Amino acid sequence: MRTPSKPASEDQSDNSIVHQFPEIEKLIEGEDFDKINLSFTVAYDELEKLTKAKGGFGKSKDAKKAMKAIEKVMDLLRDLLKLKYQMMEAGAMGEASAPQAKK
Repeated sequence: MRTPSKPASEDQSDNSIVHQFPEIEKLIEGEDFDKINLSFTVAYDELEKLTKAKGGFGKSKDAKKAMKAIEKVMDLLRDLLKLKYQMMEAGAMGEASAPQAKK
């Protein structure tokens, strides 16, 4: 008789959890935001034009929602970068205060 297999979540190691968003990790680690800033700026400007254009109310409303989404993503990236620096600082302070092993 076969035993039921474990759910996939139990089989996964902690390492797989760390690398769920490799592109975001690479962006935060490299701190090269030029490409994404340019993309978001262009998109935001186009959306802003749509909100001011005369036409369907739905387009303006959807454009405003998309603009808000871009703002939230940028806020999230700023928060992730801030968290990275906090973790680096805590790690540096942790290393400085850690007891030295005797030789």
